[in-house]
Amino acid sequence: MDYFLIDNGSLRPSSVLLLRTIASQLTQSTGHKIRPVGLMHSHKIDSEDLGGKPANSMEDLLTSGELEDVEEIRVLPFFLGPSLAITDWLPKNLQLWQQQRPSYRKFRILSPLHQSGDNRLARALHELCEITIKKLGFVRPKVAMVDHGTPLPEVNFVREQVGNELQGLLSEKISGFSTCSMERRPDPKYDFNNPLLENLLSKWSGKKGEQVLVSQFFLLPGRHAGVDGDLAEICKPFKHLGIRVERTDNLGSHPLVHEILADRVQADLATKQV
Repeated sequence: MDYFLIDNGSLRPSSVLLLRTIASQLTQSTGHKIRPVGLMHSHKIDSEDLGGKPANSMEDLLTSGELEDVEEIRVLPFFLGPSLAITDWLPKNLQLWQQQRPSYRKFRILSPLHQSGDNRLARALHELCEITIKKLGFVRPKVAMVDHGTPLPEVNFVREQVGNELQGLLSEKISGFSTCSMERRPDPKYDFNNPLLENLLSKWSGKKGEQVLVSQFFLLPGRHAGVDGDLAEICKPFKHLGIRVERTDNLGSHPLVHEILADRVQADLATKQV
């Protein structure tokens, strides 16, 4: 039985290549085959940009017949919280796959990375912040912890809970803290995403020489958190306003994230044996 390490999918080779590395490391540490798969889009990347090995996506695998002889799919979500991708799209499409041969096909979707009571995501963010602060020589910077933004309050809850934990860990090392979103839908019912990163940086740019660290609550370097991605474009104008705005690395390859994923696999195997 293989586990499918599934992220949202990306058209950027760097994101797919890092997911492959993470899956390979998990295969070694758990002793079970972990297959890296995007939810959508990844299969569209030119294989020449991926070392000659085409990427997979569930969108493609479930319709191409490649999973025809697979009897069981275990999904290891590479998602921070309960995104609709893994609570709606994926179960619906896996059910369609299962219904083609209901007598022996099975699937299970494991929990996303965040679980209440487990502060490992906050600890990973804290370590990345400390590394970046030391590297840049920042002294008590302001910290903006940014995620993509979401239409779901339960996904926003993940950001806020991890943000509260991160703020407590940073404590006296910073001069200000806020969670924020990269983007949001305009309807007032999505106000829980506020503030936007752009508006927060505008608010903090009044003091020349201000040091701002953007803590990226993102797993992989896709079009949002990658080199020259959306977050880089949002931060760029403020660097010309006399403040220093720098970003941490993404979370995906942090050892604590690896530990969470390995724990998910081991807990699932233990349940299967009972």
